[in-house]
Amino acid sequence: MSTFLIEFRAVHTRSLAFAAALPVIAAVPLVAEFIQHVVEMRIGMYASPDAAEATADNAQRLYFGFAKVIALSLPAYFFFRWLHSGGGRDFATRIESPAAGLFALVLALQALFAWLSLFVWTDGPMGIGLFVFGLIFMPLVVRFVVAAPLGIFISPLQSIRTMAPHALFAILFPIIAMLPLMIVHYALGIGAIFVENEALKWAMLGLDSFVTAWLALVMIAAQHVIATSPAPIAASAATEAA
Repeated sequence: MSTFLIEFRAVHTRSLAFAAALPVIAAVPLVAEFIQHVVEMRIGMYASPDAAEATADNAQRLYFGFAKVIALSLPAYFFFRWLHSGGGRDFATRIESPAAGLFALVLALQALFAWLSLFVWTDGPMGIGLFVFGLIFMPLVVRFVVAAPLGIFISPLQSIRTMAPHALFAILFPIIAMLPLMIVHYALGIGAIFVENEALKWAMLGLDSFVTAWLALVMIAAQHVIATSPAPIAASAATEAA
């Protein structure tokens, strides 16, 4: 439990440290979230509870939401490299091969899940099944995800084999790490529906954009924690590939 709490605090402090070191990169999720809020305000989503329900499946909102999912993932390339190098800015910001190509595979996988959940299997048994599958699958392939920006290829199958004994920790830790910020995120979004003053709505949505950006970084930091819990990535990649 003590290790769990140490890592819980670490993902929040590391995410803030990364934001301070590379603020432009850390701001990408913030901008993406705020743009989506602008779209949602324009379609009247925050006018009332009924309006929120009526516009939940608005095409503009869904397409911008899909783009936001990609934007939330973009800092991972730099954040993983920053963590791996112990805070090295030059290494973190270097776009190189094969790291960029491998990271593109990671983004493609995440984009596929986002597309299926937003536009294909949106509800019903298939929607629930996709959510549960992603909840289990992504933590198990996390070593593939974290190794990619380092230019190291660990196949999803190799990652699953390594992470399977640690599956419970891999699934639960990111959820618990994100929970405090998730509560604030949803409270601000729902609260903006019920307040009448438009300036206050914008203030709440602006604050939510900062919270979402921090939440994205916490998620990335949590992925790094669970990926490296069985063994450091670089030290074990060759063994896993054998």
